[in-house]
Amino acid sequence: MQILFEITLPVFGAIFVGWLACRLGAFGQDASELLNRFVYYISFPALLFVVVARTPVEKIFYWPFLLAWGGGQAIIYALTVVASLALRRERAVDVAVRSMNTTCASTAFLGVPLAVAAFGKEAALPAIMATTVIVVVYISLTILIIEAAGNAHRSGMQALRTVGISLAKNPLMMGVVAGALVAAFASLPKPVERLSELLGAAAIPASLVAIGAFLAGQSIRAMWAGISLATAIKLVAHPLVTWALVEWVFVVDPVWAKTAIMLAALPPATTCFVIAQRYNVLAAETSGTIWISTLISVATVSAILFWLGV
Repeated sequence: MQILFEITLPVFGAIFVGWLACRLGAFGQDASELLNRFVYYISFPALLFVVVARTPVEKIFYWPFLLAWGGGQAIIYALTVVASLALRRERAVDVAVRSMNTTCASTAFLGVPLAVAAFGKEAALPAIMATTVIVVVYISLTILIIEAAGNAHRSGMQALRTVGISLAKNPLMMGVVAGALVAAFASLPKPVERLSELLGAAAIPASLVAIGAFLAGQSIRAMWAGISLATAIKLVAHPLVTWALVEWVFVVDPVWAKTAIMLAALPPATTCFVIAQRYNVLAAETSGTIWISTLISVATVSAILFWLGV
C-alpha cells in the first residue's frame, strides 16, 4: 500500500498543478493543447523510441505472455465496444477512444515501478513488453479507426492511401518503428540515447499537467456515464479477463503472469488523453476517467496485490 501511495500521489499532484495553474491564471486557455502538442510530437515519440530500442529482440517474443496480454486487451476492447453501443448510439471514433481508455493501462509510468516493487527486477521486462503491445497494437488501432472515420467520404483506394500515409507520419508510430529498427540492427549511440531520455522524461509529467489544465474548464458530472463505464471495465473486468487467460488458457511464467494481472488492473495511460485531445474525441471523458480511475485504483490494485500474495 505504501509504495502504491508513493507512486500514485505524485500523479494527482501533477494533475492538481495543471488545474491550479489555470485557475490562478498562470496558464491560458490553450495551455493544455500546447502541452499536449509537445508531448504528442516530441516527448512521447522520444520515450517510445528509447524504450523499444533498449528491448532485446530475443526477449520480445515470449508468446505465452504476448498472447495472454494481447488477448485480454482484445476481449476488453470488444467488450467496451459492445457496452458502449448497447447503452447509446455513438460515433465509431467515440467508441474507439473509450475502448482505448479501458485497454491501454499505465504500464510504463505506474506499471514498471509497481511491478519491480511487487515482484522483483525481472518483472520490469513484462511491463515494458506490455507497453510495447499497447502502443503497437491498440493505440495504433484507435488511431487507425479515427483516421479511417475522417476519410470515410473518400473512395476506397484513396481513403486507404490517405490513412496509410497518416499512420506512417504519426510521431508515435515513427518512434516505435525507429526503436524496433535500432533494437534489431544497430546499437543505440550514447548522445541519441541521452537526448531521447531527456525529451522522453517530460512526457508523463507534461501530459499530467495538461490533464489538470484541461479539467479546469470541464464538468465531470456531464460526462459521468462514460467515465463510470470505462472505469468499471478498466479496473475490474480487465484484470479478471487477464487472470482467466494466464490461469486457464496460456502457460505463463508465474512472475510474468502475476505482472500481467497487476498491469491490467492499472488505470488508463496518459497517452490516452494525448490521443483524445489531439483528435478532439472524448477528451473530457478521457481526462476524467484517468484521474478518477487512478484514485479508485489505489484500493483495487492493493486488493489485487494482496490476492496475488504480495
